[in-house]
Amino acid sequence: MGKMVQYGMWPDCSNSCDFCLLEHHGKTTSKEDRLLQIEDTIENIKTIDWVDDFSDGISLLGGELYFTKDKDIQDKFLELIDVIIEYVLIPNKNNGNTKCRYSTVTNGIYDNTFLFQVLDKIDKAVGIHYVDINFSYDLKYRFHTDAARLLCLENINAVIKKYNYELGVQMILTQNLIDSINNGEFSVDEFENKTAPGSKLCLLYPHPIHGKKTLPGFQFSRNSFLQFLIKEYSKHNRLIRDFIFSLFHSGVYKYSGLYWKRHIGEDGYFYEKGETKQPPILTDGKEILMNCGHSILYRCYSDSDKCCMCDVQKLFKQEVLEWNNE
Repeated sequence: MGKMVQYGMWPDCSNSCDFCLLEHHGKTTSKEDRLLQIEDTIENIKTIDWVDDFSDGISLLGGELYFTKDKDIQDKFLELIDVIIEYVLIPNKNNGNTKCRYSTVTNGIYDNTFLFQVLDKIDKAVGIHYVDINFSYDLKYRFHTDAARLLCLENINAVIKKYNYELGVQMILTQNLIDSINNGEFSVDEFENKTAPGSKLCLLYPHPIHGKKTLPGFQFSRNSFLQFLIKEYSKHNRLIRDFIFSLFHSGVYKYSGLYWKRHIGEDGYFYEKGETKQPPILTDGKEILMNCGHSILYRCYSDSDKCCMCDVQKLFKQEVLEWNNE
């Protein structure tokens, strides 16, 4: 079974979402630290067996990775992409593996020039379908202006058109979204066929928000969540099946590279927090379990301490069985 290695690059972002899940929300990483993080990641990638041990590929996450306008950081990041192509994507393509991916998530609120430089490199080397790019989208909590929302949509459609590519648009399944779909304010079909034709909506369960009180309408109630799944399963089967698989996949610990990172101190010297050759380790912050055996992250109802994972297991036994057999 293939596995993927995730690298968290830096927490800096071009937006300040109300529901940001980063502990370092709002902090700024120095240019030197970003360059060092990229270099450490490059060296770490070269030590890993990507064909036999991690054939699903590599995931780079932020913060936001594609909004930087600093030429030095862009050039170093493109060097990282070259290494990913050479060590991760090409060997798996040559081995006949069509499932290996460069995976990334972006908010799309920036000029897309640098993002296209990254995608062009991968497309030219192995083909765009070795990319798994997902844009984050939301109806209430992410965008502070409608211009920001429209810029995200513009970039979603630009990627689809430029590469003839079906990309994922991730939306957190909030009570607000459930209500908007139920009352007809938001249409899944209209979004996928008219607003962003060629996109594929993907639903995520609501995560804990660091350092903030619960946002009104963010976490769904138990009854509305379960009724929504049952109703939409018949109308949008793919959407709900993908959500179920995503929910269960979120409960699996992920392999992360460079869990301990070097950094540059105020005195300008490098400080070691680990080795660049450190092998990927299982980590994801899901270690606290409830009595049912599932992570405490699945206690996400606004009106109940019940586990949403347990509820979904009971409702969709066949889908859970298929997921376990993958």
